[in-house]
Amino acid sequence: MAWLGLLVCICLDVCVRAAQAVPPQHRGWLRLWEEGEGCGVCHRQLCPPVHDGCPAGRVKDNCGCCEQCANAEGQQCDPDGAQRFYGSCGEGLVCQRKMMRRGRRGDEGVDPEPTCVCRDKGPVCGSNGWTYPNPCQLREAASRGRAMLELSGHGPCYSAPRIVRGPKDLSNYTGNDIVFGCEVSAYPLPRLTWRKKGRNYFLPGDDAHISVQTRGGPQRYTVSTWLQIEGLHLTDAGVYSCISHNAVGETSASAQLTVLRQAEETKKGRREEREKEDRSFGDPGEGSEHGQLESGDYWG
Repeated sequence: MAWLGLLVCICLDVCVRAAQAVPPQHRGWLRLWEEGEGCGVCHRQLCPPVHDGCPAGRVKDNCGCCEQCANAEGQQCDPDGAQRFYGSCGEGLVCQRKMMRRGRRGDEGVDPEPTCVCRDKGPVCGSNGWTYPNPCQLREAASRGRAMLELSGHGPCYSAPRIVRGPKDLSNYTGNDIVFGCEVSAYPLPRLTWRKKGRNYFLPGDDAHISVQTRGGPQRYTVSTWLQIEGLHLTDAGVYSCISHNAVGETSASAQLTVLRQAEETKKGRREEREKEDRSFGDPGEGSEHGQLESGDYWG
């Protein structure tokens, strides 16, 4: 019987180690296996260890005995006591069924798989100066980070612009089109402009083959802008900067545009250069009916 008990202990240890590597939303089968038909007597010394850094904190299991990682925002959950499969939501989260439209006639239905939703709505400001969509996401960020992160206040942080995605260096041939992109986060929302190094005005100016577009998003309190150049010229090469500023501060990001000559234009340019050289030295057939050299001319 001793070897049988040892085998059971080994199997339990393997299952516990496997459970630690499985996300909470995929551990329903493990919960059912562990809890079985009933809870029984709670022996806390036998509870499996819970790893640090649970995004939504820790909760008690369905038996109220052992701790486990709670389900985070957007993860599936158990909405009531009738089901014990996905697990419970963490601090500040509630398990809700999402209403959704189904069918061609637009009839409303209920999503059979409820998810964890943050109870408090609206953005909050973190002690790191970043704005988070809700307090739940701030708590998740705090659980992942090494530095202390706390709630500074409700509503977005007043901050100078931050470049979320700056323009990238580009290279293309004459006649083709290019697009520089730039995304900035700030509150109040920033104003975005483009400028080419060496020019003292904002683009596009009066240049018809350059255009600029700006819109809000994709995230809240972010602004995106694009600089498009159609039909590249060799003179378009240079450094382009995305400049952003609001009442708090200003920032910028730059990228290099390299314009290459098309193969046909290269051949045409070389041909024109040869013709120019021929004209500068004179045509050997000119000055004589038979192509003879006139007096004073010579072939090198």
